[in-house]
Amino acid sequence: MKRLALSLAAALMLLTACAAASPLPMGEDEAVAALPGKQWALHELDGLETEHIGMLTGEDSPNKTLSRFGVWGTDLGSMAELDGKVYLFGGDTFESEGYANWRSNVLFVIEDEDPSDGLSITGAVTDRRGKAKELLRSLKTDYKEMTVIPTNLFAANGRLYCIYMSVSHWGAAGRWDARHSGLAVSGDQGQTWQKLSDLQWPGDSGFIQTANAQVGDTMYIWGIPAGRFGGVSLMKVPVDQLEDFSAYSYFTGLDEAGAPMWRQGPEGIPAAATVIEAPAGEISVIYNEYLGNFIITYLNEKKAAIVMREGLTPWGPFGQEYVLARAAQYPALYGAYMLPKYVENKGQSFYFAMSRYFPVYNILWMKTTLK
Repeated sequence: MKRLALSLAAALMLLTACAAASPLPMGEDEAVAALPGKQWALHELDGLETEHIGMLTGEDSPNKTLSRFGVWGTDLGSMAELDGKVYLFGGDTFESEGYANWRSNVLFVIEDEDPSDGLSITGAVTDRRGKAKELLRSLKTDYKEMTVIPTNLFAANGRLYCIYMSVSHWGAAGRWDARHSGLAVSGDQGQTWQKLSDLQWPGDSGFIQTANAQVGDTMYIWGIPAGRFGGVSLMKVPVDQLEDFSAYSYFTGLDEAGAPMWRQGPEGIPAAATVIEAPAGEISVIYNEYLGNFIITYLNEKKAAIVMREGLTPWGPFGQEYVLARAAQYPALYGAYMLPKYVENKGQSFYFAMSRYFPVYNILWMKTTLK
């Protein structure tokens, strides 16, 4: 059973202090407090159980992505729901074990209400030959731009958005350099994409790979640097101003009363504080109604495991790490991309897309149940 690790009274005092002292509009605190089932306490879980449901991609999966879309192998799998369909963005994609037909990214369409037996891919954005095609172009030139990888897909304002990273060079395992990250938008259900050239984060910033959750009219976006060894930072933006770079604000810490402080505009990027300590790789965040709090998943390279932490607010505090999957059982694992749609019992069980680099470079479908 889940047990409270922070007393309700103490948490309510924290909320009251934040409401009284916060430089933010009161509406933000109210929106967090109004989340369904919101609890102002962290929990101590008795444990959790994770199971492998099946493969999502690859020819050995039920979706037969090689024969259908020319996808022998792909990875990542951030997801968004729009107009009754789920979209899944894969990263570097190949048509064979010899890395033929390299595409930096491909987009699948999923129409499946029951995640318990896997997900049915009903389509992909394809070229004239019927092959899944690259949607975010890359130069594929080492030390300049090797690839452009979508790290976070989400829907807002009736459109699909993607935050991508431009990788300039692959380094040692778990380390790489980035030119920048940026926001791309699609107004036609993912068929075509536009990179917004005036909305980019520097390659040395803490917002190269991201995850997001919408609370009321605010989009919270968590970020990590290039690679898998940095900490987690936080920014936010009004949902109706997603395409205005100057509207983004960056969490810089707590004031003396424990209220969050923000700095708006690009000058806030280097001032962003860490909300979760390193190391963290490939992050994903959803609000979990069963816990009444946010949950974040990421790869902890030191533990060689994908872990989960619970957060009282978008800026924390965050609870302890719980291991979802270990490399000892799933060698070369990474990524744990969740979608609010795919949960059971309000989030006591949640599903996620997990990648493996070998022995098969593809996306797995996983399920975790909290105890």
